[in-house]
Amino acid sequence: MDLVDALKNFGLSNYEARALIALISKGVLSAKEIAEVSGIPRTSVYDVMNSLISKGLVEAFGKPTKFKSLSSDEIISVLSRRVNENLEYIKKELPRFTTEVDVIKIYRNELMIEKLKEIVSEAKNEILAVLSYTSEEMGKILAMAKCRVLLISSNASSYKFTECYDFKKNEEILKWTLETGASHGVFLVDDRIVYAIFVGKNMQVGILSEGRGILEYTKFLVEPMINFVKLKL
Repeated sequence: MDLVDALKNFGLSNYEARALIALISKGVLSAKEIAEVSGIPRTSVYDVMNSLISKGLVEAFGKPTKFKSLSSDEIISVLSRRVNENLEYIKKELPRFTTEVDVIKIYRNELMIEKLKEIVSEAKNEILAVLSYTSEEMGKILAMAKCRVLLISSNASSYKFTECYDFKKNEEILKWTLETGASHGVFLVDDRIVYAIFVGKNMQVGILSEGRGILEYTKFLVEPMINFVKLKL
């Protein structure tokens, strides 16, 4: 790599780099002299000089017009500052174009219950629980909360949380639920965490995500149900 190529890496054109090197090496030059020293076509010199002036690397003075570059140290300072400004801009803006990938974690059996207890006990602002059926165990876990709890389930009115709403019970499904102990639903915690659960006779599974995409999707599904049960009261 020669000096012309190095300067081009800082946003200068080939002609601009050659003209700048000519001025640094020779001092004050006229347009004609710049053309002769740098090999730039004479018809292009004024456009090249105007561009270098706009970039703060060259000064023009006198009649007829003469041109003078900044000192080597000053040029390095200008280019360094420009690079740092560009890097700061890139650091700020580039993450906005990064595709977010939502990560999920799966907890099974006892780990599912322990994770739910942890999430509920550490909640700061609000827990929204939408469950097919609130078992006694689920009720005890929700009672651990130190924040607002909104519960929607087929038997929510059996509990005394901040807000409790029953949805219409299907007697056959309710009977099956009571016989098998099965329950499923989702917890939205602090508008940040989604924890979906399924509790069956031989299996307990919890799916956890803190991804914005999954949170927004879950809210999109759940919020119409919340509005519906509230209107029914």
